[in-house]
Amino acid sequence: MFGRTIPLGSARGIPIRVHPTFLIVMLWAVYQWGIRAEAGPAGVIFGLVTLLCVFGCVLLHELAHAIAALRYGVRVRDITLLPVGGVARVEYAPLTPRSETVIALAGPAVNLAIVILLLPIVMVIAATRHISDPLSLVLLIDEISPAGFVIYIWIANILLATFNMLPAFPMDGGRVLRAILASFRGQLQATRIAVAVGGAIAILLATAGLMIGDYFMPMISLFVVVAAYMEFRHVTTESSLRGLPVGQYALWDGGGIGPDEPLAHAISGGPRDLVVVDGGVVVGMLWRRDLLDNLAGGHRHLKVADLMDRKVHVVESMDSLYDVHLWLNESELPAVPVVEQGRYRGVFTADRFWHLYDHIQGRKFGRYRQRILTLRRRLGQV
Repeated sequence: MFGRTIPLGSARGIPIRVHPTFLIVMLWAVYQWGIRAEAGPAGVIFGLVTLLCVFGCVLLHELAHAIAALRYGVRVRDITLLPVGGVARVEYAPLTPRSETVIALAGPAVNLAIVILLLPIVMVIAATRHISDPLSLVLLIDEISPAGFVIYIWIANILLATFNMLPAFPMDGGRVLRAILASFRGQLQATRIAVAVGGAIAILLATAGLMIGDYFMPMISLFVVVAAYMEFRHVTTESSLRGLPVGQYALWDGGGIGPDEPLAHAISGGPRDLVVVDGGVVVGMLWRRDLLDNLAGGHRHLKVADLMDRKVHVVESMDSLYDVHLWLNESELPAVPVVEQGRYRGVFTADRFWHLYDHIQGRKFGRYRQRILTLRRRLGQV
């Protein structure tokens, strides 16, 4: 999704990576605290340490999301740090409004906890500096000192919690909004509304950023819009997949292979995962990897029954494509037999799912692109 990244380590078994463009933020820190502040090497070191601590808070934010997701059985692929923040990539899974809300609030809750922990130190700084108004306290962020460092981290966490709770999907506040809407409008309609609200907020933020000369805000707004579009595409496609029965797309594949067939016969038609069928009833699976390993080892005298996996899971022909995909993803198996009233109906593979997924996405969003082109032509005629 983010191209080439640099691994930093892992936490709770979750890989942590950083994008090469993070170097841009480090160069900014060198300029901001070293060159612009005319503080020399001491300012550069101060700026880099402050920057790393801020992104440490970002990492804790994303780890909180990830740990909450794991508690609900959602797989977390990795966490990637970007110049605009961090992203915890999780496997798509059906979530209840409550579980999505808990996962979304976990990140800002960590930032709020950091704000509360630092508050006594901030109060001591304010008292020793005889500061009584918030603005004077905020101005300390330009100071290269321990006090400036604490105030910077404190304010950064306030902004992280506040900004992420904006109802701009797919940010945390936008996910909470979708969860609330999904309780009575359904997941697809709730996502559509949340994306629209998020797009409007992103436009306002970008406009405000341009007006005040802050070009970082338009960059974040663009990131929000792109991420929201990708999420909307997935949810829309998921909705379509839920309405399609897997039996309609299962491959007959010659009716499977019998358990008494010689192993060498299984290779005819090319190596693939085969359903073992006896009298129309599924009795096992002959996995491609096992077939190739044994044929390479000269075990052609074996029968299919000698090698087949007898612990076979089957799905009904009326099960949805999406539910079958979730099972394949969870089991990490490449294929599953499809039955209808206990009789073999075909085999459905993970490769076939992704082929259908790409086809449905292209067809559905091809319609949207066509509507946009039609609208542009009509506007051009006005």
